[in-house]
Amino acid sequence: MNRVSKMIAVWVVTVVAAVAVHSQEVTKEVTQGQTNNPIAVDKQAPTQQTPTQAPTQQTPTQAPTQQTPTQTTTTQTYVFPTGRERFNRYVKSSVGPFRLAYTGFTAGINQWRDHPEEWGQGMKGYGKRYASSLGQNAIQQTVTYGLDMALGLDTGFEKSKREGFGPRAKDALLQNITSRTRSGNLVISAPRLVGVYTGAIVARETWYPDRYDYKDALKSGTTQLLTGFGINLVREFLFNW
Repeated sequence: MNRVSKMIAVWVVTVVAAVAVHSQEVTKEVTQGQTNNPIAVDKQAPTQQTPTQAPTQQTPTQAPTQQTPTQTTTTQTYVFPTGRERFNRYVKSSVGPFRLAYTGFTAGINQWRDHPEEWGQGMKGYGKRYASSLGQNAIQQTVTYGLDMALGLDTGFEKSKREGFGPRAKDALLQNITSRTRSGNLVISAPRLVGVYTGAIVARETWYPDRYDYKDALKSGTTQLLTGFGINLVREFLFNW
């Protein structure tokens, strides 16, 4: 019971922290929108009409200069997501339809492997494994989202705009360990790495059986990162959710 209480407490704190960060970001965006779009007030006094002047002598018009055709750029412009878009992505990654289905699949694999064996079999054992996987992912996504907002980064997945299997595969694989800055540059993704290992460590140190420790958490986090490469390839070439 003590471990269950710890799990619930950690989950509640992380969700509350994420909502607080989201609220601050929304307030910031509203404030910036108000300052960037001030209400224009017409303060000009009516102009006094002056007597019409006699028409001046018109000079011969010059022949129109030949315009050169404008060049169009083919590069795709990166648009940094808004705070609301990132919050919606966080909710979808935590309790969205695909996440719930994927959690059920991983819980079934762990049930077949009898991992951890202390949780037993049957619906009770499956329920524990499902709740554990869902809780670990919720902590991971909350930490990732919070660091994203704090550092001003974008750690979401976006399909490649390039053509060809090689370039698209490279972009998909890179996104598993990188984030984008507001200017669109790629950097090593501290939010993703910290989120993956934090979720695994909290799970092993709270509701997992006593024989599990941080070493098992590091193995689990690394496995999740490696799995992420394959998931990104599926999202790039098969279907994106």
